[in-house]
Amino acid sequence: MSPQHQVLESFWSWCRQLAIPLEFVSLDAFEKGDEPRNGFIYRQEWKGGVIRLGFSRPVATLWIRFLADVLAHLMTDQENQFVMASVVHEVRNPLSVAIGYQELLSQSYSHPLLGRTTDLLMQINERLEDVLHGYQNVLHFEDFDVLQLCQEVGDEFREDLARLRISLMVHGETLWIRGDRKTIRQVVRNLLRNARDAVDAGGKIEISTQNEDTCVILRVMDNGMGIAEALRPFLFQPYFTSKDDGHGLGLVICRRIVQQHHGEIDIEDRSPGTTVSVRLPKNPETKAIDLG
Repeated sequence: MSPQHQVLESFWSWCRQLAIPLEFVSLDAFEKGDEPRNGFIYRQEWKGGVIRLGFSRPVATLWIRFLADVLAHLMTDQENQFVMASVVHEVRNPLSVAIGYQELLSQSYSHPLLGRTTDLLMQINERLEDVLHGYQNVLHFEDFDVLQLCQEVGDEFREDLARLRISLMVHGETLWIRGDRKTIRQVVRNLLRNARDAVDAGGKIEISTQNEDTCVILRVMDNGMGIAEALRPFLFQPYFTSKDDGHGLGLVICRRIVQQHHGEIDIEDRSPGTTVSVRLPKNPETKAIDLG
């Protein structure tokens, strides 16, 4: 399926979920639905071409502009994903060369700092690989222990959390699921990073795993200020963020990955504190949902 088709499918599904009475949409040469013979067709231009929206009854101009802006935004986001994948690829190549030279230095000279730098470069390279993998629609399913994965991610953050005087506890049951290990690790990283940013010095973060009949529940809890009521409807909206240096994509990426695993993600405001619960099937279908 082409990127344009993927965007159109996502937009069509979104309109259906919100009960928007859209009967036809076209984006350049790509169409979805049936063009109403006795209805109303609206035309909106954007930088990539022409968007046509069809309804069986008249619709306010404000709605037309809003829907066209949403579709144009989805198209732009699809292009940004391609750009991001290209950037990661270009950064990864020289980084691999740097890692090679660093390993040679470590073999020739004995110094703790050289070894630590090599480990750091390897971690950066691994994270870049995960980011690039997250922009691919084809997931690679394997069996892995969710608790062990959470412990590994926790270890990555421990030094930074200690510097901020934030305590981290990772506990739960050893639970095996079948899924894409790299993208699930990206989910845990994003949630842990959000929790870190939400608490002050002396704060606490807890990651736990819990067993259910056919699912595993992964929870990330913090004792921060919680979520303001006015912000809750926008938590999963792209580019919406309350952080000065945030990009507003962390939770969007998390939800996309969880849905690809046929799971669910829920955010509970405890004021003080926030709990994010991720429910993952132990044995999902091997073919993930293609969300574009």
